[in-house]
Amino acid sequence: MPRGATDGLLPELVEGHASRHPQPVLNVDASEGSSVATLPQQASQRPRIAAQHSFTTQAGSRRSSRAGSDSDDDGGLHMQRARGARPPPGRHASRAHSDSAHNAPRTSAGQGSGGEKEGKEGKFTVRHGWETQLNNQEQATLLNQNFFMYFEDKRHETAGNSPPEDDAKAYVSEWRMRDRLKTVSAILAVCLNVGTDPPDVIKTNPCARLECWVDPIPPETSSSQSSTHKTNAQIGKNLQSQYENLSLRTRYKVILDPTTDELKKYTTSLRRTAHAERILFHYNGHGVPKPTASGEIWCFNRCYTQYIPISLYDVMDWVGAPGLWVWDCSAAGGIITNFLDAAKKHHGNQASVSSSQQQPPPMRWDDCIHLAACRDDEVLPTNPQLPADIFTSCLTTPIAMAVRFFILQNPLPSTSNISLDTAHKIPGKVSERRTPLGELNWIFTAITDTIAWNCLSKPLFKKLFRQDLMVAALFRNFLLAQRIMRIYHCHPQSHPAIPDTHNHPLWQSWDLAVEMILAQLPKLVEQQQAHEAANEPPAQLPGVQGQAPPPAASVPAPQLELEYQHSDFFADQLSAFEVYLSSAPAHARAQGYAKPPEQLPIVLQVLLSQVHRLRALILLSKFLDLGPWAVNLALSIGIFPYVLKLLQSQAVELKPPMVFIWARILAVDSTCQSDLLKDSGYTYFTTILNSATGIPLGNVAEHRAMCAFVIAMFCQGFRQGQQAVLESNPEIIESCLQHLLDMENPLLRQFSCLCLGNLWRDFEPGKRAAMAVQAHARVRDRSHDPVPEVRAACLDALTAFVGVGIDDAEGVSRGALDAAVVLEEETLASVVVAMGMDGSIMVRKQLTVFYSAFLRKYEARTLVAVWEQLLEERDKRSGVEDEGGDVSPPPPPPKREVWGGIGVSGNGGGAYEEVTAEMSQQKDVSAVESLRNGGHGGNGGHQRSVSFTTNTTSASDSTATTLTGDDVAKPSRTLSKKTIYRAMWRQILSMSTDPHPEVARNAAEVVDYFINALLDSPLGAYANKLLDELVVHGLKDQLTRGSMDALGGRQRSGYSSRPQTPPSPTASTASKAGDGYFGGGLSRTASMAAVMKNFFSGAKTPTEAPTSPTRSHRGSIIGGGGGGPTHAYRSRPLTPGDAAMLPPDALDHQINGPPHQPKAKEPPSPFYTERDFTRPPHVPLQSGFFTWSASYFREPQMRPSEADEPGSLDYNERLWRRNRNDAIIASTQNLKDAAGSQPWDQPCGYFGVGAAPVKMVFHQFENHLVTSDDRDSIAVWDWADQRQLCRFSNGNPPGSRVTELRFINEDDKALLMTGSSDGVIRIFRGYEDGKTVQLASSFRALSDLVVSDRQNAGLVFDWQQGQGRILVAGDDRVIRVWQAGHELCVADIPARSGSCITSLTSDQVEGHVFVAGFGNGGVRVYDQRLCARDSMVMAWTDRAADHRSWIVGVHLQRGGLRELVSAESNGGIRLWDIRARAAVAALDGAAKQRSTDPPRSRNILRCLSVHEHAPVFATGSADHTIRVYNTRELSHLGSFEPYMSFLRLAASGPRNAPITATAFHPHRMMLACGAVTDGHVNLFRCEAREEGGGDGIGGVGKGVVEEWRG
Repeated sequence: MPRGATDGLLPELVEGHASRHPQPVLNVDASEGSSVATLPQQASQRPRIAAQHSFTTQAGSRRSSRAGSDSDDDGGLHMQRARGARPPPGRHASRAHSDSAHNAPRTSAGQGSGGEKEGKEGKFTVRHGWETQLNNQEQATLLNQNFFMYFEDKRHETAGNSPPEDDAKAYVSEWRMRDRLKTVSAILAVCLNVGTDPPDVIKTNPCARLECWVDPIPPETSSSQSSTHKTNAQIGKNLQSQYENLSLRTRYKVILDPTTDELKKYTTSLRRTAHAERILFHYNGHGVPKPTASGEIWCFNRCYTQYIPISLYDVMDWVGAPGLWVWDCSAAGGIITNFLDAAKKHHGNQASVSSSQQQPPPMRWDDCIHLAACRDDEVLPTNPQLPADIFTSCLTTPIAMAVRFFILQNPLPSTSNISLDTAHKIPGKVSERRTPLGELNWIFTAITDTIAWNCLSKPLFKKLFRQDLMVAALFRNFLLAQRIMRIYHCHPQSHPAIPDTHNHPLWQSWDLAVEMILAQLPKLVEQQQAHEAANEPPAQLPGVQGQAPPPAASVPAPQLELEYQHSDFFADQLSAFEVYLSSAPAHARAQGYAKPPEQLPIVLQVLLSQVHRLRALILLSKFLDLGPWAVNLALSIGIFPYVLKLLQSQAVELKPPMVFIWARILAVDSTCQSDLLKDSGYTYFTTILNSATGIPLGNVAEHRAMCAFVIAMFCQGFRQGQQAVLESNPEIIESCLQHLLDMENPLLRQFSCLCLGNLWRDFEPGKRAAMAVQAHARVRDRSHDPVPEVRAACLDALTAFVGVGIDDAEGVSRGALDAAVVLEEETLASVVVAMGMDGSIMVRKQLTVFYSAFLRKYEARTLVAVWEQLLEERDKRSGVEDEGGDVSPPPPPPKREVWGGIGVSGNGGGAYEEVTAEMSQQKDVSAVESLRNGGHGGNGGHQRSVSFTTNTTSASDSTATTLTGDDVAKPSRTLSKKTIYRAMWRQILSMSTDPHPEVARNAAEVVDYFINALLDSPLGAYANKLLDELVVHGLKDQLTRGSMDALGGRQRSGYSSRPQTPPSPTASTASKAGDGYFGGGLSRTASMAAVMKNFFSGAKTPTEAPTSPTRSHRGSIIGGGGGGPTHAYRSRPLTPGDAAMLPPDALDHQINGPPHQPKAKEPPSPFYTERDFTRPPHVPLQSGFFTWSASYFREPQMRPSEADEPGSLDYNERLWRRNRNDAIIASTQNLKDAAGSQPWDQPCGYFGVGAAPVKMVFHQFENHLVTSDDRDSIAVWDWADQRQLCRFSNGNPPGSRVTELRFINEDDKALLMTGSSDGVIRIFRGYEDGKTVQLASSFRALSDLVVSDRQNAGLVFDWQQGQGRILVAGDDRVIRVWQAGHELCVADIPARSGSCITSLTSDQVEGHVFVAGFGNGGVRVYDQRLCARDSMVMAWTDRAADHRSWIVGVHLQRGGLRELVSAESNGGIRLWDIRARAAVAALDGAAKQRSTDPPRSRNILRCLSVHEHAPVFATGSADHTIRVYNTRELSHLGSFEPYMSFLRLAASGPRNAPITATAFHPHRMMLACGAVTDGHVNLFRCEAREEGGGDGIGGVGKGVVEEWRG
C-alpha cells in the first residue's frame, strides 16, 4: 500500500512526521507548464526501519508515518504512529538507543538489558533459551526505537462525545446571502450642456475635456448644435456601454441634459418596475453648478435657459430605496451628508404613518449605497492629460484609467515610446482572460478583491463585494479611484465608508503587471495590425461594381492568438499562499493561529483558470485542512459557488481535491444538501464511490471514505436526498457493502456503515432495498471488526435499520409488522447482543442506543420479558425455583392463543395464567384482554397467532378456583424465556451497572422507561405489589445477615460476600436466595435502574460498620471480626491444610488497622453530563456518534500533529523525556551487579499514605509511587519529595477492592491501569493531578467470576506494552487476552485447572509466553502462538517437589537473566526455566514451620517482588519482615523490618503486623513496602551508588534533569 495521500501532496511537509489521513490532493508536475498529476518519490531524510502497523486514528482509520532512528540523543525525536495490523494498535513513538552496562539492547517501556555476565567467563546466561532475543538485531532495533502508545486516541480523549466548543454551527458564520439584492435598473443622468460652462466653474486652458473618452467639442469641429448633439449622444452611448461591461442584466436609461420633469418621469417609472430591488442613479454634473450646501442638485428647464435645483428629498422620493447612487461632480461629498439627513426625515415620516393598515412597506434607506467623486470642499481635477469624468472613468473603465495613470506616474524607458493613445489600445477583450486586456482585468479584479478582503471588516466586505454584482464591481473600481484621484487632491467618498487603501502593497504587484503588458504592447499592436491586414477583403476591380464578392469573403476571419508572455502574477501569489500554508499553525494554542491569509481571494479568482485550477484546488484543500475557521473564511469569501459549479466537471485530476474540499465543507456546514440535489451534484461522489477505476491517487480508499461521508451528510435527515440517491444510484448499497470488506482501510469501512445507516434511516424504501441484498446481515458481520469506530458505526447502521417503522412521536409501530422482518431483526439482535462485553466504551454506548430502538419497537414483547423477570426475581428472593428447570413435563394437548405477538412454546401454570387468575378474581377482565393485546390497551405491537400449550383449565375457569400457595409460588414462565427480549433485557440491566458512567446512564434511562411503562400498563397494580414483595424480601435478608453478625459478636463486613458480576446475557443463571436484582433493599427512587445496581454490585446496608483497611473483600470460608481480635464463629477449627489454600490476607480482619480515609472523588469521564431526572425517560435514545465521526473532517489531517512538529512545546517535552529516560537507565546500569551482593536495609524514605497499602507500583522514570488500599482509594505520591500528588476513587462497588496496578505508556505521558475484584479494568489519564485526572476507558474484563475450590482471587492481570495486550485472569476458568488497540477480547485460553489464578506474568520482549500461578500451588506456562486448546506448554504441579499452597506471586524479569521466580504462602520459593520439568533452584520455607502451629503463628509469606533488571527479589511475611535474596543462588542478602509508629507498635507488636505490599523500582535500586497496622510506606535502598554520585533516591544520574519546567 502506498503511504497515503501525502505521497502526492505534501512531501516537504510530512516527510518524516506522522501525517494523518486522508489527504486528497495531487502534486503538480511543473515541468513544461503541464498540470499532470504525479506521485513523487518519497525523499528519505532518515533511515527506514522495519514496517510497524497499527490502527490508531480517532475514526478508526490508519495513521501512516515513517519510523526513524537517531544515533545520539540530540538527533531529534520521532514520535510515530504506524499503520496496519501488526504489532497491535496504538500510537507509535520512536526511542533513542541508550547505553547499557553490557551493550545489550534496552526493550520498549523499560524492558531492560537482556543479560548479565556469569562469573568471569563473560558469557550471557539468559534463562529459557532466550539468548536469541539479544542476538536478533532486527528485534533489538524494533525494541529500541519503537514504542506504541495506547488509550490515547480521540475516542479515549472524548469518550465518543463532541466537546461543547466543537459545535459545527459555532464555527460557521452566515455566509449565504439571504438578503441578496440585484441592481435591475439604472438611470444615467448626464448634465453636460456641451458648449456652455456653468457659472461657478472657471476652466483652465488647456483643461480636461474627455467625457466617457469622447471629446464633447473636438478641436477640428465647430460647436454647432448638430455636432454637439452627436457628441452628446456618443457620450451617453459610451457611458451605457461602459456600465454594461459591469452588468449586462441591468436595464439602463440614459437621460442627456435632463429636465426636472424627465428626471421624475423616468425615475418613478423604473422604481415601479424594480419593486424592492436596487436602482442605480448615476449623476454627472459637469455641465451644471456644484450642489448647494443643502444638497440640491441641478437640472435644466425645458428650453435649457436656466439651471433648476432639485431637492435631494424629492429625488429620494422618486428613486426610492434601496438604491445605488454615484455622484460625479465637484463638492459631491456634501450630497452624501445631506442624503443621510434626508433619510432620517423619511424614517420619521414613515414612523408617523406606520399605524395605518393601508401604507406600503417602508423604504429601506439603510440599504442605500453612495459613491462620491470628492469631498464637499473639493473640485474635480482639470489636468488636460486626464479625462474630465475621471471618477466615472475609474468606476467604469478601470483598466484604461489605471494604464494611463501608470504612464503618467512612471515615465520608465520601457514605456517611453508608448503614448497615452497607444495605451488605450491594449488588444483583447475584457471577458477573455487569455488575451492581454482580459488577463489585465482578471489581475485587477483579484487585486482589488484581495485589498478589500484584507482592509474591510467581514460584514462590510460581504455587503459591498458579495451582495450585488453591480455594487461589487463599482467598489472594486472605487479602490482604484481612491489611489488615482488622491494624487490630484481629490478624495473619493463612500457610504458606507471604507478605509483608505491607496498604499496597500498589492498595488505594487498591479504596477508590475501593467508594466509587463506595456513592455510588450508595441509587438502586440504589430501582431494585431498584421492580422487585420491579412484578413482584409481584396479591393474590387474598377468597373465591376455590384459584382458579388467571392464566397471566401463571407467566411469569418480566424481569431487572433497573440504571442506574448503571460503574467506570473497568479503563479507568484499561489507560491506566496503556499508559503503561508507551510508555516500556518494548526494548533489553537500557537501564536498566529487562525490568521487569515492575504492571498485567499486570489485563490478564488485562480479557480476560473484551467491553467492554475488544479494547483489552486490543491492549495485550497491544504488551507481547508487547517480547521473549521479556514472553511468559514473560504465560505465567507465566496468559494461555494465555484466548487459547486466544478461538480459538473468531468476532469479526473480534479476529483481528489474536490472530494476533499466538499468533505471539509459538509463537516462544518451541513446546510448544503439542497445545493447538492440541484443539478444532481451528489452524483459526483456516488460515481467515485461506485466506480471500479477510482481516481488517480494511491489513496483511493480514503477518498472513497470521504465520498461516503459526503453521501451520508447528504442523506442525513433529508428525505429528498435519500430518495434521489436510491433512485439514481441503487448500486450504492452494494458498493458500500463491498467496501466493508476492505480490511486495510478502517476509515472506509466506518463511513460506509454510516452512509448505509443514513441512507435507510426512517426511509422505508431504503430498508426494503437493503433487505433485498441482505445488507443488514452483511453490516452485522462488522460487529467484531478490529477497529472500535467501525463497530460503533456498524451499530449505528443497524440501529437505523431496526428503527425504520417506529413513529418518532408515539414510539409505536406505524402498521402491521411483517413476520419476515420481525424474524430478521430478532436474528440481527441475537448477534448484536454479544457486543455487550465489548471493551470500547463508545461501542457499548452505541449498543444502548440500539437496545433502546429495538426494545421500543417491540415494546409489548419487552414488557412481557420485564414482567416475567420480576416474577423470577420474586421467586429467587422467596427461595422458590422451578423444579423441572425451564421446561416442565409435556402438558395436555395445546390450543390456539394470541399473546402479545410472542410465539414461544410454554406449559401450564405459566406466569400469565397466574396473573390472569389473580386479575380475574378482582373482576378485571378488561385488563387481562389489554395485556393480551400488548400491554398498552390493545394498541401495542403486531399480533400474530401462535401455538403454545396451556392447562386444560382456561383463565376464565380459574375464577372459581382458589389458588393455593404452591400454585402461585411455582409458576413456569416460558413466554419470554430463551428469547432475545429476555436476553436483551437482562443485558440492559447489566449495562446499567457498567463501569463507565455514560454507558450506565444510557442503560438506566432505558430501564426506567420500561419499568415506568410496566407500571403504567394494566399490570401496574400487580407490578407495584411485586416490587413491594421484593422490598420485604430484601429487608428480611438484611435482618437475617444482621442476626448472624450479632451471633458472631460482630457486624459482618462485606468480606464474606464476594461482589457479584452481571450474568451472561443469554443464559438464565440460577441464583440462590437473596441474589435477586433488588438485593440490598428496594426503595422508590428517581431511577429504578439505580436500585437494580445492587444486584450486580453487592451493595451493603447502611448499618454495616466500616471494615478494616487491610481486610480482604474476597469471598472466604472465614468471617472477619471488626472490633478486635475476636474470632468469628465457625463450624470447625481452621486446619493448616485449609490455611494453605487461603489467600495470605484472609485473616487480616483480626488485626486492628488505621481508620479509612474519607471516600475520594471519582475521576470524571470526558464531557460527561449527568442525567436530568426532572425529565421523564425517553427512548429511543439519540446517538451522537455520527456527529462525533464527522468531526474527523474538521481536524487537520495533512500536517504533523503538534507533538510531531519540531520546535513545538509538546515535541520539546517528549524530546526532554526521552533524554531523561535514557539518562536514568544509563545511570543505573552499573548498579545491577552490586545490587546482587549488597544489603538492602538502608532507609531512604518514610511517609504516611493514610491507609495500609495493599498494592504499590513505581513509575519507571517519574518520581511517582501509586498505592491503593483495600477498598477503592488510589493515591499518587512523589517519593522524592514525600508528598501526595493526588488521591481519587477507583469507582469499584462496595465489597470489592483494587487488586492490580500498572503503568502504561511509561516512555511518554503514562496512564494508570487498575484492576478490581469485580472484574473491571479502568484506565486513568492525568493521574498525577486531581484537576486533570480523567477516566480514559473502562470495561469488564472478566464477566463471570466463578468461585473455584472455595478460593477467591478477584482479578489479576499483566500488561504487555510491546504487544498492547492485557492478560486477565482470576476467579475464572480461562485467561482472557484483550487487545488494547482493538479493545476486544481476542482469545480465551483455558486455564486447565479448577483453582483460581492468583498471579500472572509474561515475557515483555516478544510477548508470546506467559506464566500463571494458582491458588492450589500450581504454576503453568502458556504460549499464545499455539491454539487455545494446546497453549499450555508446561505445568509444575508436583505437590511433593513444587509448591503446595497459595501462589503469592510469580514474576518473569524484563531484563537481567530473565529469571522466573515464584513464591507460595507457606514460604517456598522456586526459580524456573520453562524448558525444565523441575525447578532450577528452590528455597523451602515450610521446613521452618510446624504443621501443628496455629495459622496466625505460622510465618505466612505475603508478597513477592522481583527487580526487573537486578538479580534480586524480596518477600514480605506475616512476621513483619522483609527478606531480600539473590536470584542466582537464592542466597539471602539480608532481612529487615519496616518502621512502625510507636502507637501501633505498642498496641499489637511488630509480629502482628504482616507486610501487605512490596515493590521494586524498575530501574533504581529502591524497594518500597507497607504493613497492615500502619498506613505508611517505607523506602529502602541498596548500598550501591549511582553513577555520578547519586544515591539512587532523591538524586538522579549524571545528566538527568530533575523535572520539565516547560
